[in-house]
Amino acid sequence: MQERKRIRDRLSYSNVMVTILAVVVLGNGIADAAGHLGKNSVGTNQVKKNAITTAKIRKEAVTAAKVKKGTLTGTQINLSTLGVVPTAQVANGLAPAEGWHEVGAAGEPPFENSWKNASPAFQSAGFYKDQLGIVHLKGSVKGGTSTSVFHLPAGFRPTAGKFEVFDTPCNGCTGGVGPIVIAGGGIAVPGEDGRVSAAGGGSEVGLDGITFRAES
Repeated sequence: MQERKRIRDRLSYSNVMVTILAVVVLGNGIADAAGHLGKNSVGTNQVKKNAITTAKIRKEAVTAAKVKKGTLTGTQINLSTLGVVPTAQVANGLAPAEGWHEVGAAGEPPFENSWKNASPAFQSAGFYKDQLGIVHLKGSVKGGTSTSVFHLPAGFRPTAGKFEVFDTPCNGCTGGVGPIVIAGGGIAVPGEDGRVSAAGGGSEVGLDGITFRAES
């Protein structure tokens, strides 16, 4: 009882106010310190599980280098957001390229002006159009008495009203090279449409490797 009395005797208004003020100041200091963490003071252990959500991640902040290999699979892809994606099935669904049209064969353009295939040792003259609309020529021809070798049919000619010129190997031409001139459709000169012309006079001319986009 005497001890309690001594404590009460020592209490005063000023002592109580000083004590309360100290508690308030210390409390504010602790709260302020908690609200202003120092640089690099928060680590993995201080982050609460599931505390970081999508909304808290800055846009485009996560890069491919930060994604663990093998964690993203097809199940994460929203197919409804994708456009047309080429697949093996699409590629296999393309029509196969047509076969060669052999010049001089039944139902195909005939040779003109005594031109003929150069030799059984070389490819015969022919042409075809691939799935992209590119016309391909092949073969070696010889013996013509004039420049016109044969005429390409409609749909296998260069751009309408234009000529395509190619330098090809030529046995019997100056310098070993001779021009092949192919006329498009709609040429003003009669008989020019689709004409394949080469150096005449018994020369031997190659057609291999000649390609051009067919008329639309």
